Amino acid sequence: MPWGFGGMALLLTGTLAQASTLSNDLQLLTQGQRFERRISLATMGMPGNAVNVPAGSLQEFYFPAHPSQLSRSLQVVAPANQPAPAFTLNGAAQPVQAATPAQPDQLLRTSLPLNPAATATRLGMQVAPAPQTACDARPAGAVALKSASYLSYYPVAASLPPLEQAWSAQAVAALPEQPFLMVAAPPLSAEAFDTAWRVGVAMARLGRPASIHTLPRVGDKVDTRALSIPPSLAALRAFAGLSDAKEQHTIEDPAEIGALLMLDAGSTLADVVVVDRQLQSQIAQALDALHNQITDADALAVFQRWRDQKMPLAREAALSAPVARMAFGAHPAWAVAVGSAAQVAAISDKPGWLALSAVADGAARLPEQQANHPILRPDSPTSSSQFAVQAPENWSASFALLPPTGASHTPTHVSASFLIPAQTKSQYPVGALRWNGVLLAASRLSAGSERDTLSADIPVYALSDINLLQVSLEQNAPEGDCKQALTVPTTALQLDVRFDAPRQTALPRNPTFADLIPHLGLSAELAVPRDYLVHVRPGLSNAIRMAVAANLSAHSAQLVLVEKNQPYTPARTFVALDVALPGTNRSVNLLGDRVAFRDRSIDDLPWKPTTDVSAVQAVTAGHQAGLLWYPMGEARAAIKPTGLLVNHGQLALLGPNSEVAWINASGSVVHASDANTAGPMYEWRSLFSWGVPVTLGALILFILLLAAATFAARRARNKTTHTEGSP
Repeated sequence: MPWGFGGMALLLTGTLAQASTLSNDLQLLTQGQRFERRISLATMGMPGNAVNVPAGSLQEFYFPAHPSQLSRSLQVVAPANQPAPAFTLNGAAQPVQAATPAQPDQLLRTSLPLNPAATATRLGMQVAPAPQTACDARPAGAVALKSASYLSYYPVAASLPPLEQAWSAQAVAALPEQPFLMVAAPPLSAEAFDTAWRVGVAMARLGRPASIHTLPRVGDKVDTRALSIPPSLAALRAFAGLSDAKEQHTIEDPAEIGALLMLDAGSTLADVVVVDRQLQSQIAQALDALHNQITDADALAVFQRWRDQKMPLAREAALSAPVARMAFGAHPAWAVAVGSAAQVAAISDKPGWLALSAVADGAARLPEQQANHPILRPDSPTSSSQFAVQAPENWSASFALLPPTGASHTPTHVSASFLIPAQTKSQYPVGALRWNGVLLAASRLSAGSERDTLSADIPVYALSDINLLQVSLEQNAPEGDCKQALTVPTTALQLDVRFDAPRQTALPRNPTFADLIPHLGLSAELAVPRDYLVHVRPGLSNAIRMAVAANLSAHSAQLVLVEKNQPYTPARTFVALDVALPGTNRSVNLLGDRVAFRDRSIDDLPWKPTTDVSAVQAVTAGHQAGLLWYPMGEARAAIKPTGLLVNHGQLALLGPNSEVAWINASGSVVHASDANTAGPMYEWRSLFSWGVPVTLGALILFILLLAAATFAARRARNKTTHTEGSP
């Protein structure tokens, strides 16, 4: 008998010890996983692969403000085979390991830690530390910074600073470059899909195109290799099942979904959540199932606290506002109620300017001089269009227009007002405006107490998915000598942009992309197959990307769900994704492994023909004009992010890496432009490249024919004269 009591005591002690370990490990788990999020210069809008900084110049890059509570750093990527660059962060010098001789394609990667007290990030870059006086020799050579450089941070749900309490353009700018948009496990309701695509379009227009996440469901396959599960949690069946570290683990019961939420698995991450009763019910059921597997009182208390604090969407009344900031696991997320997309899209109707970078000749200076004197800084706490530029000589500043379209109306006119200080009056300053690299205006400006304005219309071919305005001022260096230089002048700069809705005029009989894009921003239909509600990830991604490329309005466009094998007859201007249009033929198809235009193979495509290629075609159906997208080969082909489909053509092929190949009426590739590097003027340059020789050839032929005709006429006249004069 004494042995029996001792055995029971030993068993009880072991059980209590196990329970204590279980609750402790569960408590540790509730602190969440750390996931790095990034915002790169390329995402912000820097064109090309790198920016070159010439000797004697200072280049500054401006990253969006982030909460100071976050753990942040700046990851700098630069070519290794160049002079050693000098970096500053918010004016403070940052030592960087000197580059060793390297191959041209080798890169220097450096991590620069950020001061936790600073929210904004200003990166300065120059060839070397500046000389002490203006007479010292400038360093030779130039340096480059790759657009792959990025701001790195680790968001936590515990810190919800005032900056991010309200949905705004600044809050969207603080999102990572690839945010996750979470919806319920399929099948989605039509209302949830309608809200999600509108939210996705609004995010994309503000420079944050979203990746789609659906809440996992039983039978889904998830990657469990990166999950970190304490051994004691194997006592719970849900965690034990997820401990297999498989690339494709099949979810067996709802409790495993609850465990994935607690583990902050990659498949459950969310930056924006579309909230409906279906999603809340699915979360509640998963957490209830996990709750039923926990028998220890201490562990159960830990779980309940986590559920109340970190997963409030499990409660029906959790969302009291259309858009709210709340925890979703260990990370903060924006919760958007179904039917509230208008509030989210509203900020994409208010244009604003995001400063990206500025460069100034002769501005290279010591770090202590940079601390409180950035080249470009906001000049008004309430306006995003007023700036001050402090530079001694020529300078250039780049701004991203957010959103690139206003209420889906394309920008048509831009202006910049300069207030140049009087000491530059004798230097004949010249200002210039460039839109996505296209020169819009250039003129000599006056200096003094009155503003001088440059303005220009924006051609439709210069538009892109990220619209960049570059403002530059060319002026001579201030007069002075080596002993005493004049004060560096500060120019006040005010930007303005106008969005004009297209006139309600009839479209041409055979409209082109350029004809349709402005009209699609008015009242249009977005027609998608109804099975997109089941195949949510590819379906929602395609709908969002095509809507952005076609300039659809997140406000006024109407979603139409088309039943399988049923024709779609549009009632207004439309964008249709892989649906049947009566009386419309698809111009492009597959012939074996070749893409063909009207059964004739298309040559010179810049990609493997049948690798995730799709087509966009300007069509007319039911007396309505619109765009039809359809895949080549794969039924689930994905639309890759691309710019606005602005072109004076009617057919385009979309490649696997966001390439666009425009097809002319004969089925030939007019050009295959890489929109990310070639720029919006590539089409016109390519047409010009062959148009000039043809025009010159025709002109030479005309001159030769004219000369031959003149010679023949003169010869005939001489012959006639000779005949008349003969006896």
